[in-house]
Amino acid sequence: MHAGEKILTSLKRVRGIEEVFLLEEAERFGLFDIEVAAEKKAFMGMGKTYNSGIREVLVCPLRIVCITTVDFEWGCQSHMLLKKDDRIVGEEVWDLNQIRELEKRPDVHFLHRNFVIYTAKVNFPQDVVQKRCYFEYPAIPPGKDVAAALPADAECLLCYPSTAGDIFLKKALYDGRDERGTGTVVLGFKDGH
Repeated sequence: MHAGEKILTSLKRVRGIEEVFLLEEAERFGLFDIEVAAEKKAFMGMGKTYNSGIREVLVCPLRIVCITTVDFEWGCQSHMLLKKDDRIVGEEVWDLNQIRELEKRPDVHFLHRNFVIYTAKVNFPQDVVQKRCYFEYPAIPPGKDVAAALPADAECLLCYPSTAGDIFLKKALYDGRDERGTGTVVLGFKDGH
């Protein structure tokens, strides 16, 4: 059995992963084009986006798309950052202890229950409204459930496609099904495992 096939089989057993697919060249280029187009549109009317995670994962020799359900373990890392130039001025926060600590700080504004703006680093909301900032979707290490299913020596990154990318992947790989509560993540293996 090919190493990539072993990984596919292992990932299918992870809680919250409904289906897995190898991301072949045609879909890889199609997804990149979709993501570039999505970046040109404003995120919720508040600024541009940049999906650095997709760029990192798509250059990996082995790429796997996972269709996820609400049971998928997302981990505690920030899936979205707000940047001004190259500085992080806002981010998603999932760790409850960190959220409690941030709630005490006068220089932190909660844009959403899990998204904070560091007001000492940015002129908020003017910099966001005037598009001096952008939202970045970085590549992150996989959460513990996915990591446990992978070979110990696998160098794996995980990223999230945009909504348009999610729809494209489901149409190309999942018979166009976009069932309520399903999403997509893309895993890239640097070593080609």
